[in-house]
Amino acid sequence: MNDAVKLEARLLTAAELELVAVTRPPEIERQSSDELKAAARRLREAHDRAKAIGTRQAREMRGKAEPRGAMPAKDNSGTVAKAQALREALDRVEAELRRRDGATT
Repeated sequence: MNDAVKLEARLLTAAELELVAVTRPPEIERQSSDELKAAARRLREAHDRAKAIGTRQAREMRGKAEPRGAMPAKDNSGTVAKAQALREALDRVEAELRRRDGATT
């Protein structure tokens, strides 16, 4: 298991891990275009959510926003890394969809 996969295993939920695993070769090549489009939609939603949480945590750390929980956020590096991992998976799906579109035209 390489370092990126270990980091993702630590950062992502089980459902997100399953979704990201589909974006790696050779599994991505086994997926239909419709399955990849659905995966891209779910990855985009998860990425947007993680990015919004990271932004909120950054505002809490700077004192610009009220804390959502009992304590204000002290660190958002895990959330930022999670958003980055989801973005990388989304980029892989989009590249595969572009490759397939180029092969059919």
